[in-house]
Amino acid sequence: MAVRQEDLSEHALARQAGFDRSWSHGQKMLTDPQLRAYLEQSILRVNASTSRTTLTHDEFLALTETDAE
Repeated sequence: MAVRQEDLSEHALARQAGFDRSWSHGQKMLTDPQLRAYLEQSILRVNASTSRTTLTHDEFLALTETDAE
């Protein structure tokens, strides 16, 4: 069921605006052929992987943190 914008709280409106910005940014990034090819190759590698290693949420985040953080 669709919710009308005027029925949302200020917090919900801000959250939805963030989702909308994120979606828009993602769509723009996917127009970059090199980035899209990289993402598609990454998906293929993950799908082809036979690894059954399971990480916790915190372990995954620790492995994916960048130097900028």
